[in-house]
Amino acid sequence: MAQTKIAFALAGLGGFNAHGAGFLQAARDNDVVPDLVTATSGQIVVLEAYLREVPDLKAGLIDPSIEGNPLAQLQIALFGYDGVFEPALSDAVARLLKPPYLGLGFDFFADRFLPAQIYRPSRTAATIKRIKDTFNGHEIGVVFNAYDPSTGRGKLYGNNAARQRMKQKSSVPVLEDQRSADPRAGKQGADEEVIHKIDEQAIEAALWLSLYGFAGMPGGLIDGAYHRSCILSELHNFEDVFVCRPLANGWCKDQLPQNYFDVQDWNTEMWFSASYKAEADAMKRINRLVNRGAFKPEAGMTEVRLWEVEPDTPAGYFNYFIERNSVFDEARRKGTEKFRQAAERRAHPATAATN
Repeated sequence: MAQTKIAFALAGLGGFNAHGAGFLQAARDNDVVPDLVTATSGQIVVLEAYLREVPDLKAGLIDPSIEGNPLAQLQIALFGYDGVFEPALSDAVARLLKPPYLGLGFDFFADRFLPAQIYRPSRTAATIKRIKDTFNGHEIGVVFNAYDPSTGRGKLYGNNAARQRMKQKSSVPVLEDQRSADPRAGKQGADEEVIHKIDEQAIEAALWLSLYGFAGMPGGLIDGAYHRSCILSELHNFEDVFVCRPLANGWCKDQLPQNYFDVQDWNTEMWFSASYKAEADAMKRINRLVNRGAFKPEAGMTEVRLWEVEPDTPAGYFNYFIERNSVFDEARRKGTEKFRQAAERRAHPATAATN
């Protein structure tokens, strides 16, 4: 198996992909090169720029013309996000003109005038191909995910370097009497999830937002972040895992939700945090058992040093889809701090403070 010392896990969320870009810039600043990187949603695009060695990771990500614009959210809602998505106007017209023209019930009205599809992706075929080629041709392992809403299962995609670095068998297999009776359920025994080949359809699916609708999903799949916001549990054979997630662990006590927009922000943060916290807590629990000597040496269980790079405060409803320099700079600072702590821990394992 190829070297498995350092892994990055990037969690994507529209408006906070600058968090991942700032973290990756910190990796460059500190000469930290990962053996493997997992990414979800928009962080897939950020990761591709990093692997392609784009000098300025802000370029094409942070738009100064909308960063400080108080009407930016309205502008994006009406006209889309340049190079990412655009209003699905022709689809809306076709939907209205499709017979039957009259119908009863709320669903008939909602399907036509409040459809699932509001936008359509506007990334070019050349962009999708470039992302695919960058990932498949790189020596750093790359893994990202997509999600099948009809089965409730996720799907992992990766390059050859990732397949060489990730374990094919779980260190803690699911016990036979605890396996799901649902044939759609994954990871039924000791096998890890299969890492599928990266192609154009995989990239398109991993970037397919719910507001693009469910009728045209590439291969029946959508953005995997809706299912798992961060791909973490598969990284159990790495020594140091740096998790870059754009959401705070909680809300400040004196800033709990006060209005409708705060509640919507809270709902989104809870949704995108739930799967990550479950995976992180499981990894931390196993770390505690390893440190207490609960496993026999032949079990092959070792501690995974987990370094979490996350903001201190909630996202804010009106910051979604608006990439900001302040988010980039803060992630860069915090990333540098974590890299230095990790280096100190490796240099002095017996005396360094735990993360």
